[in-house]
Amino acid sequence: MPRLPDLDLRTGINRSPHVVILGAGASKAAFPDGDANGKRLPVMADLIECLELQTAINAAGFSHEADFESIYDELATSGRDPSLKSEIESRVQSYFEALEIPETPTLYDCLLLCLRENDYIATFNWDPFLAKAFMRNRLVAKLPTILFLHGNVQTGICPSDRIMGFRGDTCRKCGAPLQPSRLLYPVRQKDYNSDPLIAGQWKKLDAALKDGYMLTIFGYSAPVTDIEAVDLMRRGWGANPTFELAQVAIVDIKAEEVLTNTWERFLCRSHYGINADIWGTRLFRYPRRSCESLAMATLQNAPWRDNPFPKLKSLSQLHAWIAPLVAEEANGRFTGNPCLQPQDFAGTAPQPVKRSGLDWILGWLKAAFQGELIPPFCVEISLRDGARYNLHSIVKFDDETRTMCARIWDLRAFQPAEVMELKQKLNQISERSQLVPAEAVHPKLDWANLHIHYDDISYCVEWHDRVWPDDETPRIGTENDD
Repeated sequence: MPRLPDLDLRTGINRSPHVVILGAGASKAAFPDGDANGKRLPVMADLIECLELQTAINAAGFSHEADFESIYDELATSGRDPSLKSEIESRVQSYFEALEIPETPTLYDCLLLCLRENDYIATFNWDPFLAKAFMRNRLVAKLPTILFLHGNVQTGICPSDRIMGFRGDTCRKCGAPLQPSRLLYPVRQKDYNSDPLIAGQWKKLDAALKDGYMLTIFGYSAPVTDIEAVDLMRRGWGANPTFELAQVAIVDIKAEEVLTNTWERFLCRSHYGINADIWGTRLFRYPRRSCESLAMATLQNAPWRDNPFPKLKSLSQLHAWIAPLVAEEANGRFTGNPCLQPQDFAGTAPQPVKRSGLDWILGWLKAAFQGELIPPFCVEISLRDGARYNLHSIVKFDDETRTMCARIWDLRAFQPAEVMELKQKLNQISERSQLVPAEAVHPKLDWANLHIHYDDISYCVEWHDRVWPDDETPRIGTENDD
């Protein structure tokens, strides 16, 4: 029976996961110039060339036009030339193990930080980049679960305890060093159940697809050697009770007609989008909030402002940029407020132009409102993009970054009649302490944190009220200047 995603309107949190499927095209897009040393990252189409296998393949009697997948499938299913099969596997392992991730931020660093711990990334790729990006970001934020559907050169296993981790780690149960895991090669009839660890990865993906709200397919072409894999994914996604409300994003450079034909069984009506670049997807336009932003826009008719992930130059900048989102997660309430802009991270930021009006506003806010609770409808703050909010209080100013955290009254859930009801209730309040907790004033009354740059402020309106301001409240610009 169809159902809604697991959206909590009280906290703004959607716990239905975002599932991302990665193919070789994703790693190619993430590392177009190769690894840290310029070493080429191959896809199946150029694997023979990268591994310098053409001479050995020709000697074994295969035509020059034969592709890697069909050659390996023939070797594995027919038992023909086991020495060539062994050489191919050895070269694949050695080549991919030697790849080094650049020190600068990569697309995979951003991808991991775009998702939260209830989300999933399932990859068919052997390269170590996703795993290495996970390892260097896992202490900064709670990251998604990674599933390695064909094994990975950076993963290890404990054969006795059947526990998977990263190479170099130890088994969390017995303490023994993890052993290199097995790679699953491209054959038409794969047996995902023969290896219990790989079978476990597929079981987790099936559960995630059945519970997911968004599905992003990035650089995966669903080759003929993956027919069984595509069928397994389709069964999981097709059994999802949120299927008719969920959204699919396909990131690929192929023509739209080709992609819709390939993924037709995964799509429901027009609930999908096709992008040649993952930066244009909802995943990167609303990092760590993709499922929330979709639900608010489509189910609540209250779309959030875009918060696009910036292309920053260092991991520390990347981590600083997502810090407000991580803080919200720790507090258990999502606001949909955007983070800083890329120019705020420039190494030599231009000195702000002095504006007397803007300085007056900031001075007034700092002197009058920091730590003070303001009743609704008394002070209105307007931003340069036209957005206007009822000020609740000022939490903190940071002159070094020229940013501030303002708390605002959230009145989005109110109907016109309820606004009048709230105003009547406010007329009965004589002290600010009676405004806490907000729900005691009105069950729909709430607040949210607004993180803004000083230069985003356009103006403020001070609507006088008998409860506010106090006579002893310090003022800016109200003294006699004579």
